[in-house]
Amino acid sequence: MASCDDRPVTAHHEQPSPETINTILATIYGQCIGDAIGLLSEFLSKQEAKEHYGSVAKILEYEHKQLCKDAHRLSWKEGDWTDDSDQMILIMRSLVDCDGKVNPVDFATKLTEWIKHGYKELGDHAGLGLGTTTAKVTSNYEYLRDPHERARLVWERNGKRVASNGAVMRTSIVGVHMYWSLDDVAKNSREIAKTTHYDPRCQASTVAVSVAIASMLQGKHKDWRGNFRVNDIILEAYEYASACLETDEEKQELTFYLKCKRIKNLKLDEHLKIGYTYKSMGTGFWALKQDNFRKAITKVMLQGGDADTNACVGGALLGCKLGLSALPESWLMKLLHKDWLDYEIKKYFEMMKWEWNFQPKDKRIETS
Repeated sequence: MASCDDRPVTAHHEQPSPETINTILATIYGQCIGDAIGLLSEFLSKQEAKEHYGSVAKILEYEHKQLCKDAHRLSWKEGDWTDDSDQMILIMRSLVDCDGKVNPVDFATKLTEWIKHGYKELGDHAGLGLGTTTAKVTSNYEYLRDPHERARLVWERNGKRVASNGAVMRTSIVGVHMYWSLDDVAKNSREIAKTTHYDPRCQASTVAVSVAIASMLQGKHKDWRGNFRVNDIILEAYEYASACLETDEEKQELTFYLKCKRIKNLKLDEHLKIGYTYKSMGTGFWALKQDNFRKAITKVMLQGGDADTNACVGGALLGCKLGLSALPESWLMKLLHKDWLDYEIKKYFEMMKWEWNFQPKDKRIETS
């Protein structure tokens, strides 16, 4: 079993401002909301997503999942998020147990336990939705001895071609953690990514998303009106993410996905390529260019493909940009396990020695 007993104690940052606390919560909630909404069309084509949900797109709610009653969607209850956010919470738990230190073996241990049992307190029997790359890496009996090495070997044995989105989907909390130091955020995101996804593109995509979140939490790149200059956020994310890559061609591809302005150009339901890490990262940065959370996440969902992952990355980035008040009330308060999520966040805040008054936005809406 992993141990954090000999870890150095990580220096904790001073209490963030109320505005920053708001933004941190919007990032975490935005991820989980996007995940739960994206589930509605995960693995559907764009045409199928439109057929099932086009008529309710402007009033979309979790309950509309019943409009597509297939075996995949029936695996989750209404308002539940998927493995994407489950693994984000595993990272949060690992940070708590290791007093803020990123410990790849501790996270890997928690991940393997989750794969076997899920979250027992939520009634899980196993971790649902596990990606192929993560399954291959974690199934080896030597995985916990050196997670990075096992991930590297799986990547090499697959011809160094596979760059799936199983690392970028969970990285929002890494952007929150130690947000005041972009160098540490970039380093931490690579450390966590490489526990399952070794490909440089996987590392680059997690760095880009995490650094963008941290940059916004710092309050950088704002104009005189207080609005974020998204192009400047993208340039800084590129600066850190491109350090994971070697060739100009690789960096040009990264640039395309970071700067893409039309969601259709991401081809999110492209056959046999829906799980490409840059598609999810690109969706996140497309969402960052938007100004309406409901419209943006609904549009992502209507693209089909790996919609839960694409929407959770987009939800985290756009939530971070717009803040808590921009999240649709029903989408936030009707998250199936919001109270449990709040408890997990509270433990993280306590570890960081931060305070947050845990009060629902609207007490008239009953949480599960």
